[in-house]
Amino acid sequence: MQGFIIEAEHKIPVYAETDVLVVGGGPAGFSAAVSAARAGAKVILMERYGYLGGMATGGYVLLLDCMDDGKGNLVVKGVVEELVERLKKVDGVIGPEKEIWGSTDINHILKWRQWAGTGGEDKIVRYSPVVDPEMMKCVCNDMAEEAGVRLLLHAWFSKAYMEDNEIKGAIFESKSGRMAVLAKVVIDCTGDGDVFASAGADFNEGHLPLGLVFRVGNVDTAKAEKHLENPENGKKISQDLKEIDGVSGGYSFGILPQGFFMRSSIHNVVWFNNTTKGSAINIDDLIKVEVETRKAMMRTIKYFRENVPGFEEAVVIDTAPQIGTRSSRMLDGEYVITRKELLEGANYEDAVVYAQPPYRNFDPSHSLKQVPYRCFLPKKIENLLVAGRCISGDFGAIEMLRVIPTAMLMGQACGVAAALAVESNVAPRNVDVNKVKDILRSQNVYIPN
Repeated sequence: MQGFIIEAEHKIPVYAETDVLVVGGGPAGFSAAVSAARAGAKVILMERYGYLGGMATGGYVLLLDCMDDGKGNLVVKGVVEELVERLKKVDGVIGPEKEIWGSTDINHILKWRQWAGTGGEDKIVRYSPVVDPEMMKCVCNDMAEEAGVRLLLHAWFSKAYMEDNEIKGAIFESKSGRMAVLAKVVIDCTGDGDVFASAGADFNEGHLPLGLVFRVGNVDTAKAEKHLENPENGKKISQDLKEIDGVSGGYSFGILPQGFFMRSSIHNVVWFNNTTKGSAINIDDLIKVEVETRKAMMRTIKYFRENVPGFEEAVVIDTAPQIGTRSSRMLDGEYVITRKELLEGANYEDAVVYAQPPYRNFDPSHSLKQVPYRCFLPKKIENLLVAGRCISGDFGAIEMLRVIPTAMLMGQACGVAAALAVESNVAPRNVDVNKVKDILRSQNVYIPN
């Protein structure tokens, strides 16, 4: 087989010029674009699919994990909180009432763990709203358009446009051909670090399993949950699924009976999470997940119909349009945050994100997890910021910080910083972080004084 081909040089049309280009319209990218536009920048949001929301909408990871601090206080605010409030108005979200956030009452825990609302350990109730993906797509569109964001959908990022060590924009592929967007500041919100890798930034890799979520309807959820209250039933299902090579995944990692599916915002629809070893930046692994998970899905739904009360009339509604990705490239940036310092409650003078995502052995008395601005900055590439699960951190830190609400806070911080960099005519690494904090506070982000 021929080892390579040579592509002829050709002119690439410039599609548009802008102040800030956000590449990737997932949770981080959506938040970055909205916050940058609200801070006064001219913004283009480039997204390879035809909708916004990424893992939350296209990946069917419907859970906005742990927006509270474990003590009944909302700490993930800003764009995230606004999104949830807007979803409430269109019946697009479900979550525990504020009065029971942080509750250790077993009855509350048994109820909300069905929506994965207990932070993964079944110790307390966490405020983890579950969204309707179609309603979230609509609300994201509305928020972006109202902020003045120019949407560039169906545009697949191809290559960073560089001049020496400065990024000047991005080249993308589309049905209209290969084109470029020029920008003063670019924010990489691809999740896999596609932009910074193309630009030549240093990075590491850490691969958590892939997945392909599927949704199942016509489920009598009360009947199914009653069956699973008996731990022996759960053990049998788990063992049987292994024998038939069904899907693996669920919501319970604590001391209570195992769960195999999670409830959605629709009363008779559940979603099955799952895990398969592989890399989100390896095309052969991506193909394998698409094909093998669907085979496992068919075996699983057949088993559940025949063996789990409440699933007798169950039907598969759909599989997620996007493969569930948890980690891949991680920027080796100006500061590499570690899991150890997160668990120890480290403080940073340039912290612009405060959150309390789920992790093993969480206790409500633990300090909020802070993320410093330096984690968003490549070492040697100018005019580029990075937000989401591919920021600069070790594997353990990224595993903790990758959840959707925290990624959205990162995006909002980077969006504000990018707008401020344009307004101040300085590189993003030279912005006044205290001004970034002030603007974030004005956008209702929780930043302690």
